[in-house]
Amino acid sequence: MTELVNFQFPRTSSTSIIKVIGVGGGGCNAVSHMFQEGIAGVDFIICNTDGQAMENSPVPVKIQLGVTLTEGRGAGNQPQMGEEAARENYEDLKNVLKENTKMLFITAGMGGGTGTGAAPVIAQLASELDILTIAVVTVPSPAEGKKRFGQAMEGIEKLGEYVDSMLVVSNQRLHNIFGDLPARQAFKMADNIVATAVKGVAEIITLHGNVNIDYTDVYTVMHNSNVFIMGTGVSSGEGRAMKAVNEALESPLLDSNDIYGTQNILLNIISGKDEITIGEIGEIIEVLQEKAGQDADIIWGNGYDESLEEEISVTILATGFVTNPNQLLQPKKEPEKYNLEEENNESLEREEEPVEVEAGADFRETLSEAGTKENEGKMGVREEKKKTPKTLTDRSIFSTKRNKRKKKKQKANEPVAQSNIDNWFYKNFGLGKLFEDDDQSMDE
Repeated sequence: MTELVNFQFPRTSSTSIIKVIGVGGGGCNAVSHMFQEGIAGVDFIICNTDGQAMENSPVPVKIQLGVTLTEGRGAGNQPQMGEEAARENYEDLKNVLKENTKMLFITAGMGGGTGTGAAPVIAQLASELDILTIAVVTVPSPAEGKKRFGQAMEGIEKLGEYVDSMLVVSNQRLHNIFGDLPARQAFKMADNIVATAVKGVAEIITLHGNVNIDYTDVYTVMHNSNVFIMGTGVSSGEGRAMKAVNEALESPLLDSNDIYGTQNILLNIISGKDEITIGEIGEIIEVLQEKAGQDADIIWGNGYDESLEEEISVTILATGFVTNPNQLLQPKKEPEKYNLEEENNESLEREEEPVEVEAGADFRETLSEAGTKENEGKMGVREEKKKTPKTLTDRSIFSTKRNKRKKKKQKANEPVAQSNIDNWFYKNFGLGKLFEDDDQSMDE
């Protein structure tokens, strides 16, 4: 296998301070798409463990990873192999990046072998070279398998240790948006979303206009910001400013269009032949401040692109969130834990005490007294438990039954007051006799 290492950048862009590197199959595809679409003032690099896949790419700068380790056959969906392959060609990567690089975009599809394993190594190298490093990565949906999704999340965690900021695009969102498209077209749309993110940030610096945003502005907003969200909206006609800014906030790149709490916003507004008015710029800034909570530091730029004609383009980049806006990266809330053993012990301490019933006592009164004692115990009054022998309890229950029978006989001899038709039969014939001695005959 021939080692593919080409460090020669095209002369037209050899002075660029911004580089984009695609890592692994997904990253290389995205960068190849960017190269064909064109991003002003950016150098492109691809690196992969699969040598054959890189040969077909139009990107001029190619680095094969793990020439000895993988022999150009890929990393076999093993992130550890991807990491070792990147370390094998660490010096080759360093030679490419140390050349006048101030800002580096790393694109990769997480969950596989090369992108998941090698991207954190390249980010670590960029950090050592003091390069502003931004990652734009895709993650598989959970439906693609627990192993792949788990590998992706582990890779993102490692990548986050070295990059200044990261944008995570979920394949689940891409499925929801482009699920009805043919496979090749859908993959192209996915590459286009990643390209839009990189282009939106890079061209804020490289395209000059009436009000410029320079590298230092971007560095201030992006350095150690951990995560960023961005979107681009294009509109024309009446109300185009409001339409464009709302479209940017509803970008498929965003898990949510809620930017509330962001501390920093980069805003780039490009217009064509029908130049944007200062009033429209004011409307856009007012909407963003309202959405952000009136406390965001907005750095904005205004440029010109005649190809837009009557349209305006609004690009928003937001950082400095207290809570991560990406739902996948939000820390999971641990459920509240209750100590069941302690609760069980407390309930055992409050168990009903055995009730001793004396012979001749009313069983209902005894139970009432026991309930009162239980309530007192719940209110914090502790009483010593009395252990009552089982035989005593049994005798008490039977004696209570005898007492009940005696009371029934006494009650039967008592006169029935105010009997009516409904209870007359029960009270007179249900007592075991038909007539009392003092009943009068019907003849009288």
